[in-house]
Amino acid sequence: MSAPVASFDNVSMHFGGLKAIDGLSFSVAKGKIVGIIGPNGAGKTTVFNVLSGVYTPTAGEIRFNGQLINALRPHVITGRGVARTFQNIRLFERQSVLDNLRAACCAHIKYGILDVMLSTGRMHREEREIETGCMDILSFLGLADKAGVKAGALSYGDQRRVEIARALACKPELLLLDEPAAGMNPAEMDLLNELIVRVRDHYTLTILLVEHQMRLVMGICDEILAINFGRKMAMGVPAEIRSNEQVLEAYLGKKVR
Repeated sequence: MSAPVASFDNVSMHFGGLKAIDGLSFSVAKGKIVGIIGPNGAGKTTVFNVLSGVYTPTAGEIRFNGQLINALRPHVITGRGVARTFQNIRLFERQSVLDNLRAACCAHIKYGILDVMLSTGRMHREEREIETGCMDILSFLGLADKAGVKAGALSYGDQRRVEIARALACKPELLLLDEPAAGMNPAEMDLLNELIVRVRDHYTLTILLVEHQMRLVMGICDEILAINFGRKMAMGVPAEIRSNEQVLEAYLGKKVR
């Protein structure tokens, strides 16, 4: 078996006496869609925050492609191939959809300040390449006709898709989706299910997602990690998690079948 794309080894994240993550260990295999579930306050988003560099873990080791990333800053981790969306939409609302994606490309820009000052051909070539790449992403997600629209003027569902598009513009290998179905109706959720799988396959990604909507999690995830109080309760394929008594008691409820 190949080495995991990402792994947590006995990772803890404490805020004073609060143990948001407490000795958590798991790994994510290349090309898989892995879901993280758990009750409110279980530590799910904190997992994303330590993996993306927002927080430095109190203890343990986090590795991406075998390299320790504990102490790296968010922009460095993004440059290495980890991109994320957020539970609460964080678009530049007054900027166009295209400019939102262009902003995400800064980690990969090769031209420097002198190129900007002199308006060099190198800068213009790279900017054209960036725009072409961003438009390709928007076309794939069905948003090409929204490229010039201000992000804040879009519908909620389209804003969610733009967030995914902006993350893809970072050229990730690992995509973190934080509650992508939040606020969606069942029809929108079905479209999102299909979209996430298409994104994984088209861009050859590994996807880690936090989600409360069990219809989505059980429908598309290859594996599911269930956590509570920052600790791992179980990890396995959807059928295993669906029948796990500890998970049922802590999160899904005894009546779920």
